[in-house]
Amino acid sequence: MKQYILEIIRQKRRAMSIILFLLVFNVIIAVVISTYQLPLLADLQMKWSSLRRQAARAGQLDATALYHQGSTDLEKLKGRIPEKRQFARVLSDLLEAAANNAVDVGAISYKPVEIKKEALLSYQLSLSVSGRYAAVKSYLADLQKNPELIVVDTVSFSNSDPLAEHVVMALQITVYLREGA
Repeated sequence: MKQYILEIIRQKRRAMSIILFLLVFNVIIAVVISTYQLPLLADLQMKWSSLRRQAARAGQLDATALYHQGSTDLEKLKGRIPEKRQFARVLSDLLEAAANNAVDVGAISYKPVEIKKEALLSYQLSLSVSGRYAAVKSYLADLQKNPELIVVDTVSFSNSDPLAEHVVMALQITVYLREGA
C-alpha cells in the first residue's frame, strides 16, 4: 500500500505539489483571518455601535433647548419673507433669473391671497418659460435657491416638436410677503 502511494506521488508530482501549496495557503489565510481580522472587525463594530449611541443621545434635546432652537428657526424663516412693498423687486428677480438662464418668459398672472392668521400675503403666480432643456432646468434650480420664501407648487413640461430641443415649462409659484409695510 505504501508503495502504491509513493508511486502515485512520483507520477503526479506536479498536481500533488499544487494541492499541497493550496492547502498550506488556505491554512495561512485561515490563521490570518482568525488571528488579526476577526478581532479587528469586532473592535471596529463596537466603536461604530458606541458612536451610533452617542449620536442618538446627542440628538435628544431637552424641551428648553428644543424650544429655543425652534424659535431661532422661526426667526430665520420670518427673515426670509420680504415685505409687501418688495413684491415688484421679487418679481423682477424672477424675471432676471429667467434672463440669466436664457429662457423666454410667457404671460404671468398672479392672484393675491391674504393669510390673516399669520399676517401674511401670498401671491400665487402662474407663468411659463421656454427654452433649451438645460436652461429651463437651470432656471428651476435658481428659483429653488432664491433667498426669499418662494414655493414652487407645480411644474409641468411640454415639448411640441420631439426633434427640437425646445421645452415649455409651466410653473405655479407662491410668493409669501409680510403685510403692513
